[in-house]
Amino acid sequence: MLAVATDPPDSVLRLFWDVDPSTVDIDRHRDYVIERVMARGGWSAMCWLRRVYAKEALADFLQRRGASRLAPRDLAYWALIAGLDVPIPRGGGRPAWAG
Repeated sequence: MLAVATDPPDSVLRLFWDVDPSTVDIDRHRDYVIERVMARGGWSAMCWLRRVYAKEALADFLQRRGASRLAPRDLAYWALIAGLDVPIPRGGGRPAWAG
């Protein structure tokens, strides 16, 4: 469970306003947690994400879902952190799915 197993800071817990954070499993819901923190998290949430997940897990998410789920700016930052060379779409700060 998110709240118990990883002792996240409040900056992470508040990102899960739409669910009970204690029901989020960081392994089973890995994509959900990574996406939420990458797209909406501040500095302390981003640091927490890097402590909880290995660079390889972040890279895996970015390769599979990053371009379709993250804003170009967020994708560029996290690709740098994960050591990936992924194509960064041109454009604004909103991902295509946000309309």
